[in-house]
Amino acid sequence: MYKKPVDFVFHGGSGSTHEEIRESIGYGVIKMNIDTDLQYAYTEGIRDYMVDNIDYLKTQIGNPDGADVPNKKYYDPRKWLRSGEVTFKNRLKKAFEDLNNVNTLELIHFNIFEFKVLVYELV
Repeated sequence: MYKKPVDFVFHGGSGSTHEEIRESIGYGVIKMNIDTDLQYAYTEGIRDYMVDNIDYLKTQIGNPDGADVPNKKYYDPRKWLRSGEVTFKNRLKKAFEDLNNVNTLELIHFNIFEFKVLVYELV
């Protein structure tokens, strides 16, 4: 008699506790969907950046450092989007740890937007 393994997907894994994730792995879950958690993590980084730098984001020129000091380095989208990328990456790392998937593959460096495209191509 041959064993035919069944691979389970944890749909709606976002917001699950560490214990729930570990339990699901015990039942044979091999994939967990965490899109909602990733969206929130990305937004969280941008939100925190905006809150922390609010006095530099109100105008193009003028801030607590002086009335004639420019603010471009604060409102440049590359700056605040990077904050979202950092929190997104940290959430991914946590998911990899929760799913016992750390150092299981060759290290791959990627841009967050390339990853999003790859994920959508796989679905």
